[in-house]
Amino acid sequence: MIPRLIFLLLALPGILAAEEKFVPDIAANVTRPWPGKDYWANPAEDWHTAKGRLENTFSGGNRNVVLLSAEVTAEKGTFNARFLLDQISFELFGDGFVGIQAGLRAPSGDYREAAVLGTGFSAGIDFTGRAFIGKTKATGEPLPLPLRGIVLELKGEPAEGDLYELDLLVQDATGKILRSVSTRAHSSWLPGLVAMTASTQPAPAADLAAPRPAQLPPISQKREGEGRFGLSKLEISGSKFQRLPERAFGPILWTTYTLDNDGTLCLLAQAAPFARSERIEAELVLPGRSPVSAVLDPASRTARFRVLRMDPSKETPFEVKLAGDSYKGVIRPAPSGRPLKIASLSCNDSTGFPHADLVANIRTQAPDFITFHGDQIYEGIGGYGLVYDHRPSDRALLSYLRKYAMHGWTWREILRDTPSVTLPDDHDVFHGNLWGAGGNPSDTSRGYGNSSQDSGGYKMSVEFVNAVHRTQTGNLPDPADPSPCRSGMSVYFTRHAWGPLDFVILADRQFKSAPKALLPAAEIENGWPQAKDWDPRTAADVADADLLGIRQETYLARWAKTPAKDAKFRIALSQSPFCAPQTLPVDMKSDAGVPDLKVLRPGEYAPDDEPKPDFDTNGWPGAARLRTLKMLAEAKAVHLTGDQHLGSTGQYGLESWGDGSFWISSPATANVWPRRWMPAAEGKNRRPGAPKWTGDFEDAFGNKISIHAVANPHDIDREPARLFDRAVGYTLTTWDPASGKVRLENWPYWASPAKPAPDNQPYPGWPVVIDPASGKRVE
Repeated sequence: MIPRLIFLLLALPGILAAEEKFVPDIAANVTRPWPGKDYWANPAEDWHTAKGRLENTFSGGNRNVVLLSAEVTAEKGTFNARFLLDQISFELFGDGFVGIQAGLRAPSGDYREAAVLGTGFSAGIDFTGRAFIGKTKATGEPLPLPLRGIVLELKGEPAEGDLYELDLLVQDATGKILRSVSTRAHSSWLPGLVAMTASTQPAPAADLAAPRPAQLPPISQKREGEGRFGLSKLEISGSKFQRLPERAFGPILWTTYTLDNDGTLCLLAQAAPFARSERIEAELVLPGRSPVSAVLDPASRTARFRVLRMDPSKETPFEVKLAGDSYKGVIRPAPSGRPLKIASLSCNDSTGFPHADLVANIRTQAPDFITFHGDQIYEGIGGYGLVYDHRPSDRALLSYLRKYAMHGWTWREILRDTPSVTLPDDHDVFHGNLWGAGGNPSDTSRGYGNSSQDSGGYKMSVEFVNAVHRTQTGNLPDPADPSPCRSGMSVYFTRHAWGPLDFVILADRQFKSAPKALLPAAEIENGWPQAKDWDPRTAADVADADLLGIRQETYLARWAKTPAKDAKFRIALSQSPFCAPQTLPVDMKSDAGVPDLKVLRPGEYAPDDEPKPDFDTNGWPGAARLRTLKMLAEAKAVHLTGDQHLGSTGQYGLESWGDGSFWISSPATANVWPRRWMPAAEGKNRRPGAPKWTGDFEDAFGNKISIHAVANPHDIDREPARLFDRAVGYTLTTWDPASGKVRLENWPYWASPAKPAPDNQPYPGWPVVIDPASGKRVE
């Protein structure tokens, strides 16, 4: 008769038998940044694979490689994890350690968050040569340094009650035990991921005998000290480990695509960071066609496929093959005979990653198309800061690619069968604010901070920006005017006709003039005028300042006059609205203090807010803005946008209020800059019963805007407050060709029609239903 415990373990898929071993693969004959499909490196720019091992190439706190495809379960059983370590650095500096982190978990319970941001307990050898588990250190003489040819083995087996006996064995290559340390651990510490770690910062001294607390302090990520290691031959075994091969990530990470009405398919495959010296070929397989090949771009690590004469009315399965991997999806046609739905998102801080609830809510909405309007990454996403460099630098690219991979990890299942557009914004190219100045380089002589941004242009290299453009816009139709900027920087503005929708896709940062040099009297710092009594309504306009630039304006004029065949709706996609829909207290001269503003309770209102002149918005420059809006109005276009961390819907004014296009700006997915629109002065010409912050206004630049709905941040007693008190969410627009009407909605992050009330409806003030042909709101 099979004992009950063994029966239960065998019933769990992937549980390792006591004698079974799992050895994740590490490529033996290549040198490349990517550790392999079973691993996630923190951060990617500080690791590479060489000589059949994972080498820590730059020192710092909590440098680790997490095993994705297996974890310790909550089931009772034994476990064993061992690996070989070799010190690479000549000496060790700092209070760090080399060893294992175990029990890595995160608040969401999702393994992806645990791999990037998880906390647990540590066991290994500190930089004085002493073995430890948690707060328990070995007695006796420390190990001699340097640490070379050392095998670390962490073993666990059940003891009485809820305790486990943990043993750390320090061995040489022959298996001789050099040092050991043992302790008891409460079982609550053990479930989770494991990571091989080289850290110049100490592990928190965890009391493992007590139950695991709800929150654990992370290991510091400071880039200081010295302690680099090669780690190899990871081997795990025991009935408490569970294999989870479906969690492997790569070498194909995700795909995006568009299919134009003319039958042109543009599909982009994002791959893991292979070495730039490797020539990797990818293949796209479509039914009834010969396979299409593409070579992986060495900087962006993408393969772009452009296929002509597809049938845009048919659903077509596809398969991408690369380096032994296969990734499948479906090319979906534009629906006919019913309204179309577009989901739009922007501004994704790492809080809430991987946003499983948000993804599920958008799945419930069943969008036909999805648009991302910028800031797919922020500086803090995934931790470890940014690697700035105005010169070509693969470390900077790897820093970006790791953070952007978190975006793909979140959305890959939707994107494998949903057409999409992704637009890069300032944070995607490592800027806080961006005035692209036609792709020119910025002045980094005083560093990469505000002075660099205020000078105009890009502080990162052309190679870096081109790689960002490729990863985010490589699935778009070819650029309307493909010539690069004089610096060699690529462009992506174009049009895309899909079913009854005719999109123009704009870059509203890349060509924009920087205001600081053009308006010296304003004393602009980081896009905010500091001069006392300087009036942006009368003194800000510069006739020859650019917004879209002459090339985009020329193309927009042509697009406005030439609708795509059978187009029922014209849609402009860009990063930011063409106005400044935000307010601050009267005495604030910039938004630097926004994260510290009190988040008001529902029903409370800011007492003395007024519109403020943020030059990072597209409320400036006035003349170029007005030209752009006249072209959008001529096309009867609706503007879908993001950027402001503030969900809003309004109508631009040209000569008067209400004579321009409507816009809808998506709430942030997650943000630390909770902007608001709470003007002390009430809006004019409001709809009956509408709140006082709606109606006709002028923004701080004197631009006429009619506000129809705003999702202001409020303290709503929903945890985590850092995520939910910032009015986060998504846009859903519904386009009905039969009636010509468009339904505009901004939804809370946590809401969908499938949720129970009150979480089954959009933010208050929506929906807003418009008729673009007449330029009027109808509901």
